[in-house]
Amino acid sequence: MNENNRNLTRVDERYRYFLQIQVCIPLLLLGVVLFVFWLWVPRIPDAFSLYGGAAVLLLLVIGVFIWAPRRSRVTAYYVEDDLIGFIVGALWHKEVVVPFNRLQHLELQQGPTERLLGLSRLVLYTAGGTGADLAIPGLRTETAEQIRDQVLGIVRSEVLEDEAITQANDASEARHD
Repeated sequence: MNENNRNLTRVDERYRYFLQIQVCIPLLLLGVVLFVFWLWVPRIPDAFSLYGGAAVLLLLVIGVFIWAPRRSRVTAYYVEDDLIGFIVGALWHKEVVVPFNRLQHLELQQGPTERLLGLSRLVLYTAGGTGADLAIPGLRTETAEQIRDQVLGIVRSEVLEDEAITQANDASEARHD
C-alpha cells in the first residue's frame, strides 16, 4: 500500500474484529427491539416484522462480511519527519495530516472492546483546535506507544533546536548592541 509516495502502514488486522463488533451491537439491539414488538404488539402485521427482521439481518451481513473487512484494509497511517497522517476510505477517501509544529498534545485511548482485542487509538490535538484533530484507530497498544514516543521525540528535538536558535539570535543581538 503506497499512495502519493508515502510509506503507509496498515492498522492491525484485529481492527476488523473491532469494526465487526461495532456493527453487531446496535443491529442486534435493533433486532431484539423488533422481536419484542412482534411478541407484544398484536396489531403489527407479521409481514412488517418479517421485513424489519430481514432488513436488520441484511445490514448485519453487509456490515460484518463486507464493510468491516473492506474498511480495515483501507485504513492506514504514516509518520514522516515533520508530520503524521491517516488515510481511510474505499468509496469516500479521507486523509488527515497533522504537522508536528502544530501539535499540542497526544494521548492513547482504549474502550472496552479495544482493550479486549489489545488495540488502542492514538489521538492527536493541535493548537487552536476544539477537539481531536486526528485519531488513528486499530493500533496494537505497543505500536501506539511506539508511535507516541517517536512523535514526542521528534517534537522535543524540534523544541530544543528552536530554543538553541533563539538563544543564538539573542546572543548575536546582544553583541551588536
